[in-house]
Amino acid sequence: MSGTFQYLKFWFKATNQHGIHSPFIYRFVTKGLYIKHKYCRSKSLNIFFKCISYFKPNSIGFEEENELLKNKVKNEFPSLSFKAPYDIKYYEALVTESQISDMANYGEQQPKGIIYISDIRKNRSSKELWNKLVLTDFVLVSVDMYFGGLLFFHKTQAREHFRIRI
Repeated sequence: MSGTFQYLKFWFKATNQHGIHSPFIYRFVTKGLYIKHKYCRSKSLNIFFKCISYFKPNSIGFEEENELLKNKVKNEFPSLSFKAPYDIKYYEALVTESQISDMANYGEQQPKGIIYISDIRKNRSSKELWNKLVLTDFVLVSVDMYFGGLLFFHKTQAREHFRIRI
């Protein structure tokens, strides 16, 4: 299927803030994702930067060393650290099964941590891994924003999965 058709299909199944019944996700969508500020042209990076702005982490970790992205993040958020323990962990895209076990370990070590995954629809295997990931026991809340996805492990949250229009 073409990318445009996939996006339209997502758009009709997804919701905006009016269809969200979780106060935690509702606040994030209305006060984080839907703010007018645009950080960059890339929709996925723009979402990631809005997550950083809203959740105000102390430290961010990257699955792979990406100096260009680190510099962009540092320019926008100069007080951020890139040292463990990480409040948010960034994954470029889902590619391997081993990433899922890495995320499970991170969720155990950082129960209030957040994972952002860029380009969850990069290819068919990325989409399949995303679908598998949101069904794992360690993910309690997932937010699919088409261009990227968020995972939360908070034990106080009810298990929910959201599709949000951006």
